Amino acid sequence: MNEQCELPLPYPDELLYSVVARYHLRAGNSSAKCTLREVYGTENVIPTTDLPSHLDSLNAIQPVSVDQWIDNHTFYPYYASFMPRDRALLLRQLMKGSDGSGIHALVGIIASTVARNSDLHFCTACYEEDVQRYGEPYWHRVHQLPGVKVCPTHGYPLQRLTSPLSDRHGLTALPISRDMFESIPIIEELNERAEGQLLGIASDIQILIQMQDTQVFYNSRRLLMHRLSDMGLVTPGARVRQRKLQEQFVTFYGRELLNMLECAPQQNDHSWLASATRSMRNVVHPLRLMLLLRYLYGSFSEFLKQSDQELAPFGKGPWPCLNKAADHYREAIIKECKVTRCSDTGQPVGTFHCACGFSYSRRGPDQSEEDRFRRGRIKSFGSVWESKLKEYLQAGLSYRSTALNLGVDTNTVIKYADGNTTRHTCSLKVTGKKNKVKKPSKLNGCKPVRVDWELRDLELSWQVEETCKELMNDQFRPVRVRVATIGKRIGKLSILEKHKDRLPITMNILSNYLESVSQFQIRRVRWAAEQMNGEWPLKKWKLVKKAGLRPGYSPEVEDEISRCISYNTLISPLTSTEVTQWLH
Repeated sequence: MNEQCELPLPYPDELLYSVVARYHLRAGNSSAKCTLREVYGTENVIPTTDLPSHLDSLNAIQPVSVDQWIDNHTFYPYYASFMPRDRALLLRQLMKGSDGSGIHALVGIIASTVARNSDLHFCTACYEEDVQRYGEPYWHRVHQLPGVKVCPTHGYPLQRLTSPLSDRHGLTALPISRDMFESIPIIEELNERAEGQLLGIASDIQILIQMQDTQVFYNSRRLLMHRLSDMGLVTPGARVRQRKLQEQFVTFYGRELLNMLECAPQQNDHSWLASATRSMRNVVHPLRLMLLLRYLYGSFSEFLKQSDQELAPFGKGPWPCLNKAADHYREAIIKECKVTRCSDTGQPVGTFHCACGFSYSRRGPDQSEEDRFRRGRIKSFGSVWESKLKEYLQAGLSYRSTALNLGVDTNTVIKYADGNTTRHTCSLKVTGKKNKVKKPSKLNGCKPVRVDWELRDLELSWQVEETCKELMNDQFRPVRVRVATIGKRIGKLSILEKHKDRLPITMNILSNYLESVSQFQIRRVRWAAEQMNGEWPLKKWKLVKKAGLRPGYSPEVEDEISRCISYNTLISPLTSTEVTQWLH
């Protein structure tokens, strides 16, 4: 058409479908096809409520941009938040394009067992408020989303029209008077607990679609594992206890409510709940993921707070410089934080580089504001720190006082003082023809460096005990606690091997953790049995292979193997005849 139509200005959270339906009434067109031809330039368009297409072909004078239509007046943010980023971008392009036949297949709606809403829903309280505020009612987007059974604003059960109804190609506008239509509630009366759950679910979904930036929660396992571990739902081998999770999940919502939402997990290892807590291969329906997030965190808003800590484990920059030698000590001037993963614990490690040359790192995530000023390991000191060290030593300060002023260990001061070209030692004298070097301790009054073994013993004992605990509590494959292993991990192997007699506290603590071959093998058997939890019956050869045992192990190890197998036989296997369906 040559002339463009002018669509009404959309109301807050109004469906694009509702805007076109209101235009249809104002235009006075007798046929919906005529309206579609005026709006889209073609009548070969099916007016869908959730994910419409042909948006780039709108033949209307648009009060908003195409991207604003998609983000604020369609179901796009509801589905895109839980899709891979590239697939979400493809969905946006399909909605803009003229071929929308593959949209629902791309999103996974066709293969999903969560049915699409076939009716339009409204809230009676919202209806009255819209008429008073705008002079007419309209279809709210949040009321049409899967899982929303009550109004998140008023808490009333939603209603659906029973008459008048349009056909598949028609446009249904919400009548301006209650006398012009009939409706019934979409849910029957529920108990107070179920109603509260439905209100919470609707509120969570409303927060989701109102987010300014569509975050991608597709591979949510990394975000959920920490919370699952806190709830005791993760094995030492970082595997989710699926049966226990499913039992608690069903208890939390109730089987009746889950059946009504079409989200009851099947009792097998391939349910949607198991898929949601594993590395994603298929897209799980947004409603089901929202239910899981609400169970784990209490609400979607709380999950967003926790995910911010996971995605930004050290908060937002700038971060403070912790160089005590600098004038800007504890001032937030570091603009970049490089986040890596600890190879031992899997926790995030942040590295902070300041312009003064000082660089430090620490494990995260931060739990409080004070953690921003916590310094783990110093990567480099920089020229400012080294200059201040030189200044203190030339002024005659002791190593202890210098270390206190610079915020480091005494041994660190000694190390850098000895390595400095202007180190705090006596100068060399040259006499006679042999250029004999005089000993500083005798000729110039300089004292040799003395090691404070009591202090070193105490410091090493802390490092040794912390490292031993990390090895014993490691959720991955067990590592034997030995002197060599501990020494290498803390970088003090030579001291532990050559000066055992000077480290009584350290060696006493170390002896409490050292493992014999049999003790280590027993720990490996227990770890292997935990990894194979849920496998029934537990075969001995599989357990031995998983534990990495060679023939000739001790009777104590044999007894532990028998104990693990006996314990496994007491647990009856969970059987089910239900058919698994992968949800997309």
